[in-house]
Amino acid sequence: MLKTLSLVVLCLSACQAALNHHFMDCDGNDNIWGILRVCCNSAVLPKGCQCFDISDMTDFTNSMYHKPECPEALNIQFYFYDRANTATSVKIRAGQANIANTPFNGARKTMFIAHGFTDYGPAPWMLAMKDELLAVEDMNVILVDWQNGAAAPNYYQAVANTRTVGAMIGRLLEDFNAHFGMAFENVHLAGHSLGSHIMGYAGKEVFRLTGQKIGRITGLDPAGPAFESYTHYVRLDAEDAKFVDIIHTDAESLMSSGFGTRYSIGHADFYPNGGQHQPGCPEETLGILSMLSFEDEYSTGACSHSRALDLFTNSIRKCRFDPPGLPGHACNMGFNADPSCRGDYYPKTTDAQPYC
Repeated sequence: MLKTLSLVVLCLSACQAALNHHFMDCDGNDNIWGILRVCCNSAVLPKGCQCFDISDMTDFTNSMYHKPECPEALNIQFYFYDRANTATSVKIRAGQANIANTPFNGARKTMFIAHGFTDYGPAPWMLAMKDELLAVEDMNVILVDWQNGAAAPNYYQAVANTRTVGAMIGRLLEDFNAHFGMAFENVHLAGHSLGSHIMGYAGKEVFRLTGQKIGRITGLDPAGPAFESYTHYVRLDAEDAKFVDIIHTDAESLMSSGFGTRYSIGHADFYPNGGQHQPGCPEETLGILSMLSFEDEYSTGACSHSRALDLFTNSIRKCRFDPPGLPGHACNMGFNADPSCRGDYYPKTTDAQPYC
């Protein structure tokens, strides 16, 4: 038993050391010209300063040499809701002095929700998801608005910016833990498309700085382009939380007008209707042109990509999406999936709301 515990401690230490190589605090880490690295001094980042390297010496070559922008340039907003603040949000900013007088309750479950490329917050689907969550439980719900960093047409700049947003969420989680006693295991992060990888970075940041893992991350059709062929440092991965579940609804290559990740990257990966094209959606043939405005293409060019949002939202109260032939199975897709689930699952849905 003692030997096993020692091996676990050594493994965790090695994992943290590897993460420290990829997520750097500023002191002594800036290069001479700043060509392949940007260091951001900001009170909303972990330890107040962080460097983001995109050189070939790191795994972060996926942004095609676009460097993450610093928080001040991105104007990222965090909108807080609970049952006492369901219609009107409270803006939250990192820093214990800033959060001290907010209605955040460390004893409750905490959920963050982030949008993807060319989307904004709070988008209609984010508000709908928030309302369903608060209908079942009084929790802390925080909607992440990073629309400036996710703007068209430069997808690769948005890819780079996910690192900054993830770091900022990591800092907020640290503050909630320190000031309100929030337990990291009581945190659930959910992101759509690029937002999925944002949540992966947030999970990595918390683990790097505290040695603890957050409770759960849900990837809602995580973005494939610039992520799926890279290492787990770059994308959402099962190592980023105690339980990582993925809903794949557009798992085709970009050449086939797919935006999602094709491969299994979580503890439990759900591929509804095969995961490539969703029933009731038109043929999506415009490729990246469908993503110039995600909300405008929600039910047309980005229909399969957006279906993960509706499936998760409907799973909170309205639907059970069980594996075929296994009614009532613990590994049902969506909000109520059991954290013990492991493997790939292929539930069936209908072609119209609520899809069950």
